[in-house]
Amino acid sequence: MIIKHAYIEKFRALRNLDFDLGSKITAIVGHNGTMKTTILGILSQTFTISKNHPMVGEKTIDGYNFHSQFGEKFKLTEKDKAGEHKWRLNLYDGIYKTDYFEAESIIRDKKTNQIRFWSTEGRGADMNYPQVPVYYISLKRVTPIGEEKRVDVTSELEDDEKQFLFREYKSIFSITSDSELSVETISSTNKHSAAIHTEQYDAVTISAGQDNVAKILLAVLSFRRLKNKYPNDYKGGILLIDEIESTFHPSAQKMLIKRIYKYAKDYQIQFIFTTHSPSVIKASFPDKYNKAEAQLLYLKRVGKCVKSYNNPNIDDVVAELSGEVIKKKKKIKKLPIFCEDIVARNILRNWLSTYKEYYKISSCSLGAEEYLELIRVGLSSIEEAVVILDGDKNTTSVNKKIDKYSAKNIMFLPSNNCPEKMFYTFLYNLEDDNCFWDNSLGGFDKTKCFLEYATLLDNNASTEMFKKWFDSVSNNFGKGYSKLLNHWKVTNAEEYETFITSFITAYNYVAQKYQYEVISSPQNN
Repeated sequence: MIIKHAYIEKFRALRNLDFDLGSKITAIVGHNGTMKTTILGILSQTFTISKNHPMVGEKTIDGYNFHSQFGEKFKLTEKDKAGEHKWRLNLYDGIYKTDYFEAESIIRDKKTNQIRFWSTEGRGADMNYPQVPVYYISLKRVTPIGEEKRVDVTSELEDDEKQFLFREYKSIFSITSDSELSVETISSTNKHSAAIHTEQYDAVTISAGQDNVAKILLAVLSFRRLKNKYPNDYKGGILLIDEIESTFHPSAQKMLIKRIYKYAKDYQIQFIFTTHSPSVIKASFPDKYNKAEAQLLYLKRVGKCVKSYNNPNIDDVVAELSGEVIKKKKKIKKLPIFCEDIVARNILRNWLSTYKEYYKISSCSLGAEEYLELIRVGLSSIEEAVVILDGDKNTTSVNKKIDKYSAKNIMFLPSNNCPEKMFYTFLYNLEDDNCFWDNSLGGFDKTKCFLEYATLLDNNASTEMFKKWFDSVSNNFGKGYSKLLNHWKVTNAEEYETFITSFITAYNYVAQKYQYEVISSPQNN
């Protein structure tokens, strides 16, 4: 590609603007008056195709000379003084004799004080702009063709180029019918474009949106022509589009952006465009987009200057464009939860997931008696937390100590058994054909679940034996035992709701006492 990075030191309201460009697309976004089009002009003004270059004299299909005309972008006034404009572009290898090009405004005519932009290296014969084909598409393209006084319809496209326009036009506008399409080039006072239409209407009656897409597609074809004709000299090109979304539907905008990614790859085109469209922005920058390929520059006028934001949050950009104020989500201080071991931690992560923004589970693994002793001696880190003990600790002796220490922050997991025995009993009582089991050949069925451990309940086995069983089969319960835990809470919905209510009670007791966020009411799970 062509441009890696841009630094605009000064240009009217732009001051010290610093941003990367995507190798495939760069979207410049902002409200009116934030100098988006000016930046397009600065970037395109840097490049040209001049004498002694193999591609000199080549034109786009619509008659553009592959270099940026000064008057297209800049309407200079007496307020534009020499020396008040300066920018620097960092370039990919092989684009210029150095890896950057720097330009500034200088006097063109001392009598009129007219200015021009030129390299800061000087005015020598070899101090020309980098030789890269560039095409700047202005808003003139959106003038409705039907309003032009004179329109000439011609045919100057090769058959394969017409097929390209057919295919891309149908893709962008999601046309599924088999209607025969005609492709013609059209010229008028203000534009030269393509007309893609069916037999039901002719070239001069196409919509502005159809015309806009056709103009962009002709530009892409023009770069394809260069690539094919000059395989050794063509190093890529730059296509700059002002307000790319103008006049066509959001769904077509999204499809155009998808196709642009492909054009950029296939024809080595670096696309740079301005937009106000949320549809274009979201299509250009999906979740986890590649920042080497795509860059978003948001511009916001603050006082007399324009402030830039590089790759901001997409939702923030859309809100800014629509004038909305985003209420930043309040970050909740998380209350600690202590439990006895990793099995209990996995249970709590699953069953309390609805409230995960309110708590953090400690990796500390202590027994019930140890937690009670820490509460007795007044350890603040335990008092300022919810302590959730295994169900087999829900005994008379433990509850007496809880009452004695007024430890309202202590609660228990469901049942009066350790979690491993609770789940053993739960699964043991499931029917063989219950949906929990995988009865396919080689699947985890009920027989395999209790293989070698089928008599633990009959033998009144110890807690350690139930833990040993659980450890032997837990890898069949899903990540974090999610399959087992989800099935348990659905099957035991009433017991699960009782547990949630107990948690909220214990949590809110600690939260109110130590200034944490309170859970207002049970939430849907």
